[in-house]
Amino acid sequence: MEPVLSKPLAERNDFILLLGGLSALTALTIDITAPATGVIARNLSVSESMGSMIVGVYFLSYGVGQLFWGLLSDAFGRKKVLLISLALFTAASVGAALATSFWVLIAFRVAQGLSAGAPVIARAMVRDIGSGVVAAKILAVLMAVTAIAPMIAPIMGAGLMVLFSWRAIFVFLALFGIALLLLSGFNTPETAKETRPERFSLRFVTYAFKYLFRQRDFLVGMSVSSLTFGGYASVLSIGAVVVERMYALPPTAFGTIFAIGAIFILGGSVAVRLLVGRIGLLNIGTISVSVLGVASVLHAVLLFMEPTLTVFWGAVCMYMLAFGLILPSAQAVAMEPAGDMPGFASSVLGSMLMIAGALGTMVAGALLDESHVAISGTMTIFGVLAVGCFIAARVYDRRKVKG
Repeated sequence: MEPVLSKPLAERNDFILLLGGLSALTALTIDITAPATGVIARNLSVSESMGSMIVGVYFLSYGVGQLFWGLLSDAFGRKKVLLISLALFTAASVGAALATSFWVLIAFRVAQGLSAGAPVIARAMVRDIGSGVVAAKILAVLMAVTAIAPMIAPIMGAGLMVLFSWRAIFVFLALFGIALLLLSGFNTPETAKETRPERFSLRFVTYAFKYLFRQRDFLVGMSVSSLTFGGYASVLSIGAVVVERMYALPPTAFGTIFAIGAIFILGGSVAVRLLVGRIGLLNIGTISVSVLGVASVLHAVLLFMEPTLTVFWGAVCMYMLAFGLILPSAQAVAMEPAGDMPGFASSVLGSMLMIAGALGTMVAGALLDESHVAISGTMTIFGVLAVGCFIAARVYDRRKVKG
C-alpha cells in the first residue's frame, strides 16, 4: 500500500530536526575526522596516505551495513531497529577511542560503518510520511541539518585534537550516539504503516533489486547523487593533507576553510527547500546538474594550473554547492518509485552513495602528490560522469517520446 502523508509528523519541527540529527550521523562521523587523518596515521606509525583509509573503510562498511538496516526496518519496524543500530554505533565509537594500533582503529571504523543504520532509517521514515514535493522539502531540511555537520565537525575535531588528542573525537561520537539513542527512544513514533517480516529473505531481496533497477527515476537519481558524492569524498579523505602539503596550512586550520565550503552545501539545500514547490523537481535537477557541470569544468582547468588557495578552494566550494543542490533533489526522485519498500530502496540508494564515496577516496589516494591534483582530478572525473548520466537520461527520454 502506498504510504500517505501524515500531517502531524510532517509538520512537527522537533521530529524533523531529530530526523536531521539521525541523517547527520554519518556526515558527522566522517567530517569530524577530516582534519585528523594525517595526524592519526602519524601517531599510529603508518604513512599519511594510509590515513585516507579512516574515511574510505567507513564508506565501504556503511554501504554494506545499511543494506541490512533498511531491510530490517521494513521487516520489523523503524523504531526498534533504529535503537539497536544506535546502541551498536555507540559501542563501536568507544572501541575506536580506545584503539591501540592503526589496524584496531580501522576495525572499529568498520564496525561504526556497519552499525550506522540511522541515516537510512531516517530516509525511510521520510518516505513513510510523505512523497514527491513533500518528501523533497523534508529531505532538503534533513540535508540542511546534515550540512551543518561539515561546518562545525572539522572545527570541532581540530579543537578536540588541540585540547586533548584525536581519541577525544571518538569519545564525542560515542556521546552523540547516546544522545540520539535517548531522543529516539522517547521522541520517535513508529512510522511504518505495517511490518513485513517475510521480506527478510533472499527471495524478496532479489525481487526488490530487480524492481528498483528497472525504474528509470531510481537509476538516474541514484547515479547522479552517488557520483557527485564520489567527487566530494576526495575532500573528506585527503583535503587536510593536500592543503598542508601545497599551501602549508596546518591540519587544525583545515576545519575553518572546510566550514566555508559547508556553507555552500547548506545554501544548496536551502535553495532546494525554497524552490522545489515553485519550479518542480525536474527544473531543480537541471539547475543542479548545470552547477555541477560548471564546477567540473573549473576543476578540469585547474589541473593545468598552480592555483592560489583562494582560487582552488573557490572551485571546491562551487562543487560543494552542486552537491548541496543535487543530494536532496536527486534522492527525492530516486525514492519516488519505492512503493511499499522505502526502507530497502533507501538502503540501496545509500549503499551506492557510499560505494561511490569509497571509490572517490581510492582515486584521490592514487592521485595524491604534493599538489591539488588529487582533489581537482577526482572532482573532474566524478562530476563529468554524473553530468553524463543526467544528459544520457534526458536524451533517452526525448527519443522515447519521439518514438
